[in-house]
Amino acid sequence: MSSIQSGTIQAITLRDDDPNEVYSIQVLSERATGNFETAYPLDANIKRIPLLGESVILISALGPEASGGSRRNIQYYLQPTSVQNNVHNNALPKGANPVGAVSAQGSISSAVAGNPNITKRDSDSDLGTGFVERTDVGSLQPFLGDVLIEGRFGHSLRFGYTPEGTNTTKTPEWSSSNPDDPITILSNGRKEPGEFNKFIIETADDDLSSIYLTSSQKIKLTTSQTNLGLGVDAQSQFDKPSVIITSDRVLLDSKKDYVILSGKKDIINATPNWAMEMDKMFTILEGLIQQLADLTAGTATFATGVGPTGPATNVAQVQQLLTELKQMAQ
Repeated sequence: MSSIQSGTIQAITLRDDDPNEVYSIQVLSERATGNFETAYPLDANIKRIPLLGESVILISALGPEASGGSRRNIQYYLQPTSVQNNVHNNALPKGANPVGAVSAQGSISSAVAGNPNITKRDSDSDLGTGFVERTDVGSLQPFLGDVLIEGRFGHSLRFGYTPEGTNTTKTPEWSSSNPDDPITILSNGRKEPGEFNKFIIETADDDLSSIYLTSSQKIKLTTSQTNLGLGVDAQSQFDKPSVIITSDRVLLDSKKDYVILSGKKDIINATPNWAMEMDKMFTILEGLIQQLADLTAGTATFATGVGPTGPATNVAQVQQLLTELKQMAQ
């Protein structure tokens, strides 16, 4: 029979020296009498690694087969409870390694986790070796019905929409004439620091790296080049489905096959000096090579004092360039 209780994390296994102990934690549970218990993640596919001092829900359920075919219950843990309502850290003050706690496995687990010796803890705010505590990580502004996934350091995934007239601290940085159309925002890092348990909102211009999947939303985005070609709407005015990727550098790399860019209207490369519409550029290039081909073949000639020019010696090469270019035309 399974049972549910809570426990405070004292050590975390971060090495794979023992394949049977990966992801395991040492906890002081409600029923503990000063001894640590071992618990394992309930979900084998989605891991939420806790910090020292955080609390988790423990579920007692059947474990793996033991010798002789018998089975026994072991402890499984769920994600850390939101004691501080904070995305970065939910550890209890002095929650890890309390004075007087004794465990036969404590020193082993601490060594495996790379944590300080549990009997010589340096500070009451020790969250585990390697973890750097921050005070500038804000929480994502929620809207009714949202599905939000947030990391501890300012990364987030929002499955949302465009609420209207909502009583919230922050309002969306996007707009839509259809409030119930979906929008998905993957954001990594904020330009401006947040505050403890204060809401922030995604901003395409200021977040460090972002991917937006829109349906009818207009996104406030200042592109690095303002000239995107004739007749091209700015993203802040475009209300059709789009995918936006914005960061300081965007790299597309194909290790074995092509990088394929296909545009119904055109493909535009915007640089500091050019807004190159590829369809128009290739049309101009084809016309230029055609004129050169006519000159080299003698179809078109230069007038000179002794008569028109004849065919050039490189006529075959120019014709080959023209043929190859036309082969790329649709």
